[in-house]
Amino acid sequence: MKITPINDKAETEGAEFVYRGNKFLVARAGNANFKKLFRKLLKPYKEEFDNDQMSEEESNSIMVECFAKTILVGWDKIVDRDGKEYEYSYKNAKALLTDDKDAYTAISKFSENINNYLDEDIKKVKPE
Repeated sequence: MKITPINDKAETEGAEFVYRGNKFLVARAGNANFKKLFRKLLKPYKEEFDNDQMSEEESNSIMVECFAKTILVGWDKIVDRDGKEYEYSYKNAKALLTDDKDAYTAISKFSENINNYLDEDIKKVKPE
């Protein structure tokens, strides 16, 4: 049984998010693609993870990799604070998430908000 009207396509292909005048496509946190990649990347560190001995650097690296491949899934062109334009690519997504912690935090918060992934048709229907 399912009562939450999630737009399944937006969950993995992204919903539009505007941050600092730039439009991003952001998939929902914890989507199936994220979980699959996270398990794969964590596997070599399983013992350290299970024993709470994984370094912050390793942990951050895995999260950035997962976000760059499965959460921050697109943008048309973004412009950095120096006016340079960037096309979307995995490499550029990883660089943004690594270099701009505030953008990473904003994208993460957006991806965790269920309201960003509700089916538009159902959002418009008001309960009687």
